[in-house]
Amino acid sequence: MDFTVGALIDLDDYVASTRARGRSWAGRQLDQADRAVRAATAGQPVTCEPLPPDEWLVTLTGDDPDRLLGQATALAEQVRAGIVRATELTATVSLSAPRRGPGAERDALRTNAYKLLLGGDRVITAPPEPRPDAPPPVRIEAELARRIQAGDRGGAAGLLTGWVDRCVQERDLAPKTLHNWLMGELLFVVDVVNRCRLAGGSTDWVDACARLPIEELITVTEIHERSYLHIWIEETLTRLMPPAERDILSMAESFMATHYTDPRLRLSTVAQAVSASPFYISHLFADERRTTFLRHLTGLRLRHARMLLTASAVPIDTVAARSGYLSAKAFRGVFKRHVGCSPSEYRRTHRSPAP
Repeated sequence: MDFTVGALIDLDDYVASTRARGRSWAGRQLDQADRAVRAATAGQPVTCEPLPPDEWLVTLTGDDPDRLLGQATALAEQVRAGIVRATELTATVSLSAPRRGPGAERDALRTNAYKLLLGGDRVITAPPEPRPDAPPPVRIEAELARRIQAGDRGGAAGLLTGWVDRCVQERDLAPKTLHNWLMGELLFVVDVVNRCRLAGGSTDWVDACARLPIEELITVTEIHERSYLHIWIEETLTRLMPPAERDILSMAESFMATHYTDPRLRLSTVAQAVSASPFYISHLFADERRTTFLRHLTGLRLRHARMLLTASAVPIDTVAARSGYLSAKAFRGVFKRHVGCSPSEYRRTHRSPAP
């Protein structure tokens, strides 16, 4: 029976480049890379199968395993050079060991997992046996918890991605070990951000897993590109970590300060703008400001109206419209109820005499 070698061709940083340069650019690069792969394998006794979105599996067969592996390595370098010439990307080619029977594709995929540790733009051969599982080289839980509790999403993501970059420097590290370490850190994040506790004080993991479903957590084990892993970590922590309460309230107040002259401004509008529920916004105004959303909005509008009344001679209905009221009648009612007099009386009393 002949031997088989699988060669998995994988474009480097394709996901990150697509996000940075756009799908149109990425589509052109993919087409050009496909032509380069086809050109390098044309006329050779190999099979070539595309594996969307950015991989190809080339299978070589022969009766001499050493010669076959040499041919696969030479073809891998030829393909890599062709992709560099034809595109703005580089590629990694991961080779399986020569084997009899099926399984070359699976072995090539297993080899490609080492791209996460070794980096791209290379030919990766079947890796050696990894060392036994060991603890991470550094522990970051205390600092990670501090940044999470401070609501520092960017700081927490940066700490975690920097930790990954430190871990991959470990000698004889297996991708599976790194994935296990990372899943442990992500479960730690879930535990810190989760406020639902059971009677004994332990985390309510049923609620916690609603934040980070198990199938999504398993996704991390399929990532073999460090640039994409960084993106995945940043997006996951953004979703897991809600903004700090004061940040939400500050964002709500800032949005209101910019839009209070819009008569259609509502609590639901502000809540949607800051990605929070109307109930939560109301709770923050009551708890942090000892007031209500409506009182705060009315205060912004009446402060502006008083300025217009004392500093200009524009008609009352214009003051009403510029202060966020649909009619002068509604404006007069609100003004008298909160200020104690009509807008006209306030103007007579407070307007500065003309020079």
